[in-house]
Amino acid sequence: MIQFDNHAFKGVDEGLRRLAELQQTMGNAIVSLIRLLEVGVDVVNPQHVVDAKTIDKTVNAAEQQVDATVASMINKFTLMGEELRYTLASIKNAGSLERGADKMKNAIKWLGRVEHPLSAASRQELTSAMAALKAMIPLALEQLVDDHPEAANALLAHGATVQRAYRAILLQLQTHQSADHKAALLLVAKNIEQTADCTVEIMKTCYFVHTGQKYQKNQEK
Repeated sequence: MIQFDNHAFKGVDEGLRRLAELQQTMGNAIVSLIRLLEVGVDVVNPQHVVDAKTIDKTVNAAEQQVDATVASMINKFTLMGEELRYTLASIKNAGSLERGADKMKNAIKWLGRVEHPLSAASRQELTSAMAALKAMIPLALEQLVDDHPEAANALLAHGATVQRAYRAILLQLQTHQSADHKAALLLVAKNIEQTADCTVEIMKTCYFVHTGQKYQKNQEK
């Protein structure tokens, strides 16, 4: 478990806390993007794309701050063990969060090009995938400070829901709909699925940080 106090150097405490706060901010921004996407299922609003770009910029800025904080800590302090893994892994996790935000921004853009109203089947699958993804974000962030096997298993279960929804939408694209509609809907579903993959990657990275071991598939329950 990462400790945020009682280090020999005060700057270590502040740096570790800062990294956690920045990653939490990035995760919260992704949740905000998911909420925009949820509204877009029923209502086409060009402002959603504008808002998504604004949110994505805050995520990009936070990623840059993570990089700068890690560089400063490595330059000033001698970190070891779990704290060193945590500090270095923050760069990878921030990259995963940035990619997730970018994927959600793209999903919002493509959803605006999908023919509305959506079919009942497509709406149901997209809603299911978005709800599962929204649940995955806090579960992934929960792993930042300490290993929580129950949360990791719950995250993977939600990830399976996203995968099932994605496959269901692929099957629905066999129906007689316009090519543009099919392409846009496919890209919405694909970006949601890829964002879910980013959260799983964060969980696996955090497992290595806290245990020093690679996450194995047979640990998924």
